[in-house]
Amino acid sequence: MKTTVEVVLPGSGIGTYDATTNPSGTRTVNGSTGGGGNEDVPMNITLDNDSALNGIISGTFDMSMDINAMTMSIDNMDLDLLTGSLGVTTVDLIMLYSGFTTYNPDSFFAGGTPVTVPLGSYPIVTATVKQYAPSSGGQLGPPKSSDFSFWIGVPVGVSFVVDFNGTPAQLGPFNVNMSLPGTLTYTATGIYATAGLVGNSFGSVNDPFPGFTIDDAALFLPTIQPPGMTANLLFDSIIASMFHDVTVDFSVEADGIPSGGNCNVVFCDTDVNNVGDVSLSTCDCSGGAISLDLSTSITGQFTYPLVGLGTMAISPTGVSELCLAGSAIGRYTMDAGAISPSGTYSVDLLNAASAPGGGVPTIGGALCNGNTWRFQYWHRDGMNPSRFSKGIAGLIN
Repeated sequence: MKTTVEVVLPGSGIGTYDATTNPSGTRTVNGSTGGGGNEDVPMNITLDNDSALNGIISGTFDMSMDINAMTMSIDNMDLDLLTGSLGVTTVDLIMLYSGFTTYNPDSFFAGGTPVTVPLGSYPIVTATVKQYAPSSGGQLGPPKSSDFSFWIGVPVGVSFVVDFNGTPAQLGPFNVNMSLPGTLTYTATGIYATAGLVGNSFGSVNDPFPGFTIDDAALFLPTIQPPGMTANLLFDSIIASMFHDVTVDFSVEADGIPSGGNCNVVFCDTDVNNVGDVSLSTCDCSGGAISLDLSTSITGQFTYPLVGLGTMAISPTGVSELCLAGSAIGRYTMDAGAISPSGTYSVDLLNAASAPGGGVPTIGGALCNGNTWRFQYWHRDGMNPSRFSKGIAGLIN
């Protein structure tokens, strides 16, 4: 991340000379000729602050996904850009004034051309990114196995605290609308996200701190004609404006666990024609059995389960939705049977005839591999078109 902050300070400087308290102090006179007093010298000063941060990012955010609508949102993003390390910012003083003369030391400061005085480097002790408004435009791309691509915009405020010789000074927050393209991957612990965060913000604010004044700030000016000495002035000013240019470009890797748990996550439940509720007895394979249970379905009808990783909704029978499209679908046809008089049916997935030994029918491989598998039941409906149940998803491991 790179930042530039410029603070414009119109005001005046005057030598530290005082006939009574500091008779040996610097005296300032406008122009190139001498005078007997100590005069205010009009000058404009710009503080130019340039920072570049490269480090490890830590923090949290909340992510919500609707894999039926293929949308997503991000909330409560709060990132630490330094994670215990220190950043560095360099500060330059850019001065513009008409010509003036100083005595003690004796020197002439030619005016009309900006003069840059390096003030040195200072540590950035904190650097944060905090979301201040809802995300926008969150879209999921078509799934590839257990991966989803995504894009989302997140409005954040970027803030820094700089230690100026023991005095902390906050810069920002500067509002940046970050663009986050990335990938979501279902894992054994939930969801793993990788994203590149890119954004830029620039602008100027007039009178950013109303009523604030700078009074008698010490200003040490290296002499130019002749060089090698230092003139001591006191500077008075207001803060007329502040300009910022913030560029964000970094990568985020995040491990997440769904807030509602990662077993028995209901999906495909918005179409009233999807008849039947589905649940998993567990998502833990260590017990040697996982029962996929159908309830509140149409009694006496022929049925069997379906399994897959796809998330697209289609309606192949014209009645109800199949929400496993977009990837291969496995059918437990050898475990088919009739729905009970109470509207229930169950299949032990780890001991199913369609995929012995805890396999996955049609798709192949093991069910207990850390994927988030999605299940629905297909069933007949008398002489009417066949239907699908609601869906249930679980991270089986």
